[in-house]
Amino acid sequence: MFKKIIIIISLFLFIGALTPYSFAKDSSSSKGTNSDINCKDVSSSENSGGFYVILEEPIGGPDAKYCFRVCSILDPNKPGTKVNKCKIQDSCDTAGDKDLGKTSCQRIQVIKADSGSDLIYKYVRMIYLWAVGTIGIISVFTLVYSGIGISMAGGDSGKIDNYKNRIMQSLTGLVILFLSGLILYTINPTFFV
Repeated sequence: MFKKIIIIISLFLFIGALTPYSFAKDSSSSKGTNSDINCKDVSSSENSGGFYVILEEPIGGPDAKYCFRVCSILDPNKPGTKVNKCKIQDSCDTAGDKDLGKTSCQRIQVIKADSGSDLIYKYVRMIYLWAVGTIGIISVFTLVYSGIGISMAGGDSGKIDNYKNRIMQSLTGLVILFLSGLILYTINPTFFV
């Protein structure tokens, strides 16, 4: 009975994991992707439609375009230094900027959105993918920990039942997690693209 349940759950996990990717479209042709972001265009006032959002603490994900903010460090003893000079560029290289002096370099994430709803969509997508990864890792660790606990239980039926219950709860959580991806794909087929 227990083996049948594990086989059925594994089948659901396999189907749930592959379904969003098997029907995925080519993302290189989609409009407004972050692959067409030039870091130097982010700080300029002229952009080609849409707007840019800068995340100081990068989230990551498929919509991640990383740039670097290079800023001059103000010297309060030097006269005439009242304003920070910052540039957004592809790397932390400051060799060509002699007027910056001492600099700080911070990695930032840039998101290009065509509209406010597009920005919300990209945020929800990044948060969902982060949550899926985190929950998946926790579930796998719970499965491994419970398996080791069963092998070390020494025949104590109470401990074995407790660890089997944890395994079933973890597998149920994984099935719900991957079925949520299937539901999201059914609602919006471009969610994972």
